[in-house]
Amino acid sequence: MTRTSRYLFSLFSAVLSFAVIFPAQADIVLSGTRIVYKESQKDVTIRLENKGSSPALVQTWLDDGEQNADPSTINVPFNATPPVARIEPGRGQTVKLTYTNSISLPKDRESIYWFNVLEVPPKINEAGSKDKNILQLAFRTRIKMFYRPSGLTDIASDAPKKLQWQLRNKNGQAVVHVINPTGYFVSFNSISAIVGGKKYNIKNSMIAPKSESELSVAGLNGSPGKATIDYIAISDFGGPINGKVEI
Repeated sequence: MTRTSRYLFSLFSAVLSFAVIFPAQADIVLSGTRIVYKESQKDVTIRLENKGSSPALVQTWLDDGEQNADPSTINVPFNATPPVARIEPGRGQTVKLTYTNSISLPKDRESIYWFNVLEVPPKINEAGSKDKNILQLAFRTRIKMFYRPSGLTDIASDAPKKLQWQLRNKNGQAVVHVINPTGYFVSFNSISAIVGGKKYNIKNSMIAPKSESELSVAGLNGSPGKATIDYIAISDFGGPINGKVEI
């Protein structure tokens, strides 16, 4: 491990103590909000751009859902190259993600991982600074990466329409039971239930492929019988997929 890598790994635990990601304040901007890695592809790339006025040192890695894990201990079947890079202001860096085949992934459904970018600002020379009370923050951005096997024959954008919804009563609280029979993850920007002309928000969620989920309906008690589910799902490109379902 290089000296720079050791520095970033030690800094990582300090970053997690903030427990907040500040993408709006970070200088490094990613070219997308999600990554789709198709099995037929040898690798995929994502572009990082430095929109700030100072150089930035970045570390990139993937995790399997344990967002607080030390990158040096994570075992995932993907490599991010380069793992560490310096990006000058106004310039960019392409990161290549490669499937190593070290872990066998399902052929009948997508697998999900998360791509991380840790941005470290340049160190301020305190001796030359008039203000000794300086707080420097390292910013971390984390987006989803879906590994999509070639065996999926239907269309990803049709997956939200194939979800099966049912309104239930659970201990006096209304819940929505959702079945995803497809091989795709379905992510939502928003979900709500319209009952008697009134809108009730449903806890936002991501429905895994070939799984069932139970979502709570805020403020709705009992079992109202009929409802309209109004949702905005998210496409491969981060765009909206609007839908309504009568249940």
